Amino acid sequence: MEEPKNLLIKVKYPNSEKKPAKKVNSARIVTVWNIKRLLIAFAVSAALIVIVIFLIMRPSSQEMEVKPTVVATETHKTEAKATPLVKSNAVTKKTITRAILTLAIKNNEPVAELNPPLILPINKTVPVYYFIEVTDMKDRVIFHEWWLGNKLINRKKISISNNDKWRSVSHQLVAFAAKNNWTVKVVDETGQLLNEKRFDIIEQQ
Repeated sequence: MEEPKNLLIKVKYPNSEKKPAKKVNSARIVTVWNIKRLLIAFAVSAALIVIVIFLIMRPSSQEMEVKPTVVATETHKTEAKATPLVKSNAVTKKTITRAILTLAIKNNEPVAELNPPLILPINKTVPVYYFIEVTDMKDRVIFHEWWLGNKLINRKKISISNNDKWRSVSHQLVAFAAKNNWTVKVVDETGQLLNEKRFDIIEQQ
């Protein structure tokens, strides 16, 4: 009788050691700027700010109605200021009764009126007189001004003490030169032009 063979049974137990867990990559946060959307948002914000400022600064309807009234008032004032100047021009024609350029004065009267242009030798200098006669200008001040081109050469102050005919004379030495566009003016204390005379000097041939 055969001896019974020993049976060998292998039992495989699961390995108690745990396999290391796979490393999980940590999540990374990446910020991506959307330039187009940012620009749109900025434009919308700027537009809203402008609208708010406009609404704050915008005058009320009541103020807008008042402004035309103010402008009309200012226009009326301007016209009122201009009116005396027109009247003054009318008075000037009556007060300046004579205005004459002459080369000589005798007994407080002009000898003869100068008819421009004045003809002079190149090396000769002569006085030119500006004679004026005024009326109804008591307590007024006038000035004789001698201009050579745009340059004021001489200015004489004259104070008038009565309303009768008041005569005054000023003179200026003149000679032939490259520029001879002379202008003689009478102006009042406010600078208003009352009268003017012009003359040139030409060389005697």
